[in-house]
Amino acid sequence: MTSFLLGAIALVAIALAFALAPLLRRHPAGLAPRPDRDWSPIAIGLVLPAAAVALYAAIGTPQAVLAPPTQADTPAIGPAQIEAMVNRLAERLKNEPDDAEGWRMLAHSYETLRRFDAAVEAYRHLIALEPNNANGLTDAAVALGMAMNQDLSGEPERLIDRALAINPNHVQALALKGSAAYERGDYAQAIPPWKKILAMVPQDSEMARSIGASVEKAEALAAKSSKR
Repeated sequence: MTSFLLGAIALVAIALAFALAPLLRRHPAGLAPRPDRDWSPIAIGLVLPAAAVALYAAIGTPQAVLAPPTQADTPAIGPAQIEAMVNRLAERLKNEPDDAEGWRMLAHSYETLRRFDAAVEAYRHLIALEPNNANGLTDAAVALGMAMNQDLSGEPERLIDRALAINPNHVQALALKGSAAYERGDYAQAIPPWKKILAMVPQDSEMARSIGASVEKAEALAAKSSKR
């Protein structure tokens, strides 16, 4: 799983470099799992690819980002360049605190840089502006869980519950809800949200196979626990 996570972070970093540049022009002014944790591959697999999509969606004009860049517009992609763009965005938001799009982008940017504590703070600003946005609540839960050493208990799970109260079919929130239960050893409670996802995705998809395998594992562990 480690190689998958690092590869996903690299792709998100590239997306970030192309996404931040047009955002800043409009407004001038990485994640290996801990060995003692068993975050569901379902949750991790859904969270990281969603970040790349969110980076494009937050811009408002993804066509401009996807168009072939000219030599003058092509950003030099690297940690220093990304860090500089993120810092510029953070500075701009000090003067434009009501820019929800900006806070969303800043939060995703900090996640890409693995600065999860900073991402959490950006998400708090976003949630204050958009308290009923299930996507923002779910993403905030992910960042907070990562900041807490991949622990979804407590506030991260409360954010997940808020997201599911707004959208009971939110796939990422359902995946994380199951992962939170699985983490604490409540295998029976991990099964329903994962099965709900299973009912919504194509049965011949890789996602369905991954979810099905996790459901089977949780069912086996739940049965074993009930016999003690």
